[in-house]
Amino acid sequence: MIQVCYYTGCGVIYGEKEPFSDKRETHGLCPKHLKELKTEMEKLMVMPGGLKVLLVEDSSLFRQLFRETLHDRFPSVEIHEAGNGDEALRKIETLRPSLVFMDIRLPGENGLELTRKIKTQYPGIVVIILTGFDLPEYRQASSQIADYFFSKDCSNSESIFTLVESIFPACV
Repeated sequence: MIQVCYYTGCGVIYGEKEPFSDKRETHGLCPKHLKELKTEMEKLMVMPGGLKVLLVEDSSLFRQLFRETLHDRFPSVEIHEAGNGDEALRKIETLRPSLVFMDIRLPGENGLELTRKIKTQYPGIVVIILTGFDLPEYRQASSQIADYFFSKDCSNSESIFTLVESIFPACV
């Protein structure tokens, strides 16, 4: 299994790389970026209200299922939803979430462009692209603007939860 850091396009290969016959890649944080992100998130966690999460997804069924799964694992986390880019930007402005799960294909503005706007205005917000379209061009574009990329088809909820716990250990 090859592990590749996907923090702001780092791309560093880290961790166990053996056996070389296993060419699959997993994506997460190299130790350097994990430490930097934890430090930044600890600063954000002193804000009143604790951890707030925004799910940006056009499928109401997926939002509902993902919200329930997140709530079951992290009952103290405040979870909000948006079905399109305009709604997401309004909620980010008022709620100031610490974490955004972003779909790529949304009505109107796509999730990649929306992520670019969010990271420009609010660089401290962690954005995780969570999409059913695991295409090389989406991974490449995501690596330049988002903090993480997960495919809905290839990722299990446990790997996503482990990432959330590693970023926000004091809040979950």
